[in-house]
Amino acid sequence: MTGGAPSPNLAEQAAHRVGLSFPASRKGAIASAIARLMVQRGIGDSRSFLDRLGLDEDLTDDAIAAMTVSETHFFRNPAQFQLIRQTMLPELQRRRSDGSPVRIWSLGCATGEEPYSLAILCDEEGLLENVRISAADISRRSLVTAKAAEYGEWSLRNTDHRLRKRYFTSCEARFRLHERLRRQVEFTQLNLGTDELPAPERNLADFDLILCRNVLVYLDAIAVRRIARQLFACLSDGGWLLTAPTDPPLWQYAPFETSITPAGVIYRRMMAHSDTSKRSISRVTSVQCQTKNPLARVPPARACVADARKTLGDNAVKAIARQIRSRSDMGETRDAARLAAQAVESHPLSAELHFLQGLSQMTHGETDAAAAALRRVIYLDSDLAAAQFFLGVCLKDSDPQAALRALENALLFCLSRPQRERVVLMSGATAGHLAERARREIGKIRWHLGSEGL
Repeated sequence: MTGGAPSPNLAEQAAHRVGLSFPASRKGAIASAIARLMVQRGIGDSRSFLDRLGLDEDLTDDAIAAMTVSETHFFRNPAQFQLIRQTMLPELQRRRSDGSPVRIWSLGCATGEEPYSLAILCDEEGLLENVRISAADISRRSLVTAKAAEYGEWSLRNTDHRLRKRYFTSCEARFRLHERLRRQVEFTQLNLGTDELPAPERNLADFDLILCRNVLVYLDAIAVRRIARQLFACLSDGGWLLTAPTDPPLWQYAPFETSITPAGVIYRRMMAHSDTSKRSISRVTSVQCQTKNPLARVPPARACVADARKTLGDNAVKAIARQIRSRSDMGETRDAARLAAQAVESHPLSAELHFLQGLSQMTHGETDAAAAALRRVIYLDSDLAAAQFFLGVCLKDSDPQAALRALENALLFCLSRPQRERVVLMSGATAGHLAERARREIGKIRWHLGSEGL
């Protein structure tokens, strides 16, 4: 593993160094992302790169960013927040007759939108002073952003205008969360791949509600099995665990009480006294029926597996993509953008849907958000020349050097293919056609950089 080219096992070794894992299907994309990072950082040797991981915090954060997809916003998956509001918080409050606070943990909190959404929800219900919210993420860089609690329009795209006005101060297209709520969230750097849980000495134990959403979907089966047992151990008696609808099921790995709801699969650590547990479930079912959001208990394994297998497959993704493209072709760009945003929530590993989301954002001048979406496409499949091309177009004003790299990647890929070969994700475009477009964009950027140097 010396000299220039990364070894075939570099992706797996790098992920292990930073405490990550990923399915075998992601190995090629991760390796490509790491290779690009090595070029950007001027690291020519794989061993040197691996040796620096964990020691160089900036490089480690860059590696984590290259290997993961960070996409979040306030009140992501509203149905789950409704479930928390209507069912979980009321019951947890009833159980706190001694006045002790309800403890909530946002795990994999990224830049903080999720735990702050929980703080807003609790304040709306008049419970903020009786709740303690913790949040954790692997990325130190993300946690710095989270602690600052300042966000752009894209992070607030699903946030009601009334809540924006009540909880944020607006300044030059940025939104700063009010200090009273910011103080209610305690952030911790945590690596699920290496840190032991529960960790009472770090106050990471005995939680009444844990949110671990859109984290497990990127991990391999061995890691998911271990983390499921750790999360179960971190729950208090009667505590709840929420994962994302697209995350892998956990019921076979730990003795959760599992329920199916319209908001997804809900896990629970039942109370020590079975009679109390049964009464608790009955109350929850009753509350959910009143809110037209039935919470159905299911027996282990078979019923849960049957429900989990109802997720939409490739044909459904293609149908959604066709609908988004059709709306765009008819000039209904706002509808197309809305459909794309909803689609990537349900299918976070679909490169095509992230691509269409990026194009929709470009149409509306949201170049930063579009660039982030296109980077997610490249993370999922680094050989998609269309994503490389449009990423270059997005970045040509804000980061011309990065734009050049993306456009050159697109050009090199197109030159390696037959000229008449269709370009994936670009209807009607051929490799020869896209290569010519990439050349023109590269020429414009180089001319602009050259003229600036005169």
